[in-house]
Amino acid sequence: MHETSWPEEYATGRLPAEQRVEFESHLVGCPECLDRVESAERMQAGLQELERRRPAVAPSPARRLAGPRWGTRLAWAVAVAAAAAVAVAVWSGAQHTRGVEQALARERDALARTEAELARTRAELERARKPPEATPPGPAKTTGRIPVLALMTTRGSDLPSVVLPPAGQPVALWVERELPLRFERYHVTIRSEQGADVFQDDVAPATRDALLVALDASLLPPGRYTLSLDGETRGGRRVPVAQHPFRTLPAPVR
Repeated sequence: MHETSWPEEYATGRLPAEQRVEFESHLVGCPECLDRVESAERMQAGLQELERRRPAVAPSPARRLAGPRWGTRLAWAVAVAAAAAVAVAVWSGAQHTRGVEQALARERDALARTEAELARTRAELERARKPPEATPPGPAKTTGRIPVLALMTTRGSDLPSVVLPPAGQPVALWVERELPLRFERYHVTIRSEQGADVFQDDVAPATRDALLVALDASLLPPGRYTLSLDGETRGGRRVPVAQHPFRTLPAPVR
C-alpha cells in the first residue's frame, strides 16, 4: 500500500468503503501510512481554512482537477513499476530456461560422443580378434578377455606390465595422448629390448584422451619393449610425443 494513493484518499474521504476497511486494518501497524494520513489531513484542514477565509468565488476548475490529476499520475507510475517488475521476472525466467536447455544439450552431446568412442573401441578389439585373411584356416581357438595395458605419462619405478593371452589372441595397448592436444594422427613404433622394430602403424585417436593399439600377442613374446609415439602434422612431418617402456609376461600355464 506504500506505493498507492490510499492514505491521501482515506484522509480526504475518497477511498471506497471496501478498501477503507482494509486500509484501516493496515494502518494500525504502519507508521509510514499513518504519517501520510496525518499530513494529508493537515493539508486538507489548511485548505479548508483558506477556503473559509476567502471571499466566495466560483470554484477554480484547475483546483478541482488538481487532486485527480495527482492521483492519476501516481496510479500511472505504480502501473509502470509493476509492468517493469513483471518484465524483469519474465526475462529472468527465460534466461534460466535457456541456460538449463543449453546444459542439457551439452550433456547429450557428451554422452553421444562417449557412446561413439566406446563403439569404435569395441570394433577395434573385434577386428583384432579376427585372423588375417591371408592366414589359412586352422583349428578354432578359444577366446577370452582381451588384456589391455594402459601406457600413461607418469613418473615411477614400476614398469607397466601385461600378461600375454593364449597364442593367437590379441593384446591391446591404451596409449595416453599429449596435453594440450596438438595432433589428430599418430605413428606408433614398438621396439624390442634389442632395438628391433616389431610393430609400426598409423593410428587415429580412439577417444579424446587416448589411442588404441591392438595387435597379435605373438608379436610381443615375453620381454621388455618401448612404444614410441609420434604426432603427424598436417604437412606429414612426424614430431616425437612420448616413449613408453613396458613389459610382457608369459601366459599362465593351464
